[in-house]
Amino acid sequence: MIDFPGTDQEVRQLERFLTATEDLTADPAMEEMRTRALAHAEQLSNAVNIGFAGEFGAGKSSLANMLAGADILPTGPQHLKLPLVIVAFSETPETTVGWWGKEPKVYSGIALEKAAADNPDFISVGLNTPALKEISLFDLPGAGALDDTYKPTLDLLKFVDCAIWCTNGTNAWRETERHLWAQVPTELRDNSLLAVTHADLPPVRDALDRVLARLNKEKNKMFRAVVPIGTPVAVRAMAQEPEPDFALWETCGGQNLAEHVLKIASDRRQSDLEAARADLKQDFLPYLEDLQGPEQEQSQADASAVQAAIESTLPPLENPILEDWLAAIASIYADLRKSSAIEPAAFLNSCQEIVEDFAERLEQGGEIDPSADWIPGEFEKATDLLLLLQFETGDAPLKDAISILAQLSDNLAWAGSRVDSMQPKTGT
Repeated sequence: MIDFPGTDQEVRQLERFLTATEDLTADPAMEEMRTRALAHAEQLSNAVNIGFAGEFGAGKSSLANMLAGADILPTGPQHLKLPLVIVAFSETPETTVGWWGKEPKVYSGIALEKAAADNPDFISVGLNTPALKEISLFDLPGAGALDDTYKPTLDLLKFVDCAIWCTNGTNAWRETERHLWAQVPTELRDNSLLAVTHADLPPVRDALDRVLARLNKEKNKMFRAVVPIGTPVAVRAMAQEPEPDFALWETCGGQNLAEHVLKIASDRRQSDLEAARADLKQDFLPYLEDLQGPEQEQSQADASAVQAAIESTLPPLENPILEDWLAAIASIYADLRKSSAIEPAAFLNSCQEIVEDFAERLEQGGEIDPSADWIPGEFEKATDLLLLLQFETGDAPLKDAISILAQLSDNLAWAGSRVDSMQPKTGT
């Protein structure tokens, strides 16, 4: 399984920069930095957008349904005439009807027919599907033969990070398709796949080796990879009870395609993350240091004093996770000290995110005493409590949050290994 790189720390740093510079006197240089920081924060906070394009009948909607794990998009020649359809994660199923020039309309549940009747510019379908937490799917309208009117549809690819062009395996990668795909920017083509659909049909299956050899030779810089897929078979494999038929899923190309899609999405997320880190290191964090000046130095001095006081009353500890934890909560206390106007909800949200990060780290094991296996559960409960506190008002939630952080600190301190108890004893 391909893991997506984590972005929580970078997003928090970007938000910290945006909050600190929000009320400063605007100048072109500052506005340019804020624009970059906001773009990074949005990019890293959202799912990676995968676009599906291709000629009519290429099976792109079926492929998008397969990857979404839900039969949402209509398929076949009789299906609804739809604009761009976005399938994204949502806690509860909903359908959003959108226009470029006016406010959207939201229907509960999946309501594509009702949405299409509104003649929208695009439709967004929200599903509570785990696969959609990392990627969103953009199903573009189908193309016709040498259809230059498809150019506005290709323009919609500016909203996606990666793309999949679906070509019908019965007559794969025709000249008309080359004509259309050649109009796509090179950067997007570098993050794209050519999916050869209908690979389950006997005529395609029998000639597949020859077709793939030709396409791999012709792809040049047009695609990162050529991937065959028998979509109906893949859907059937995953629908088997009591568990999916993983052998069939692999032989029909489902596993290979899913891995390729996740790899290009993960690579794109990594590229975005590296770009954000570069700007943070070169521009945003140095600017914050200059901006904070003596106040930041005082905050660091206070943190050092607290740490010294702790070390003076406790035996030495070899406890890296406790050190990281204390550094993390010191950073949010510094933010609270820095701005008297900080929103309680923002402070509580920062607390929740940090506790959640450490809960995941503790679940991986190996950093606390084995007898303290109950501590990860305490962090999980604290995450839920901090979420609930965000819906309360007044000063009490802030005090409760600080008490929760203090208790978690005690737990981690108790679970640490004392250096003196680990030293080999020598005889006298």
